[in-house]
Amino acid sequence: MLGQGWESQWDRVGRRLADVQAVYQGTQGGTDVAVDRVLSFFEAVHHLKDWLGNDPATTVTKADGDALINGCPKLQLCADLANGSKHLTLRPDRTRTGDASTTIARNDVSVFVGTGSSAHRFYVASGGKEYDVLEIAEDAVKEWSRFLSTRGLT
Repeated sequence: MLGQGWESQWDRVGRRLADVQAVYQGTQGGTDVAVDRVLSFFEAVHHLKDWLGNDPATTVTKADGDALINGCPKLQLCADLANGSKHLTLRPDRTRTGDASTTIARNDVSVFVGTGSSAHRFYVASGGKEYDVLEIAEDAVKEWSRFLSTRGLT
């Protein structure tokens, strides 16, 4: 809920990561629902910096969060995917990766006939390279975990 501390956003990041993991293992809902779950993760993990920076219970500033993101290629991908999702397009002067065309470029799907479920694997294209969404998501959570630990917050 709004008005809660940064921990509620961190918990949300964990739930959104579990959603991405479930998409890879197989869930109900099809490709559109799977994409929604993936994009929700990127938005949640990227906005953690704002929750930390806005919470007077921490000494973490938005600049601290930005520095972490700018120093981590996986968090840069998260930022670009979150901002592209939020604003429809990613402005060239606002990209963290340096590639305004960073996007979820393709996916593989396994349909489990008769169950109504499917497993998806998504790939992000950025800077002439391709990245697996689950790997980005898990690495992003590890980076934030390290950051929070070094700040004595977890």
